Amino acid sequence: MTPTELAENRAVRRWFDSAKLDEIPAEEQTHRLALLADFCDHTGQQPEELVSGLLRTTKDGDTAISAKRRTLMNTTIDEFVEKSGFTGRDAIVNGNIIRSFLVHNGIFIQGRAWRGSGASPAPS
Repeated sequence: MTPTELAENRAVRRWFDSAKLDEIPAEEQTHRLALLADFCDHTGQQPEELVSGLLRTTKDGDTAISAKRRTLMNTTIDEFVEKSGFTGRDAIVNGNIIRSFLVHNGIFIQGRAWRGSGASPAPS
């Protein structure tokens, strides 16, 4: 899926609307879309599949976030960021951009915070 096609995706629109990403510069929007598109390619999943794959049905028939799958997703995000060649602050920021997509689609997931200096800033 290309970044342009991705921009029309329902889960991506939810992310952009909720996080008010339509208000940031076009270059930063493109960065986020390209990053998510690359992550989708890495996982072999569409955006909705990333979200739905983290959900489970409880005994009562309700929907809940799977803690095991969320942990696996965090690992997958970290592996993707490393494979993509991001390091230091850039790795953390770009991983958290992917996590932001999940958060704005109802999945509570947290990554690491940047606690160093010296790396060039990436779009957040």
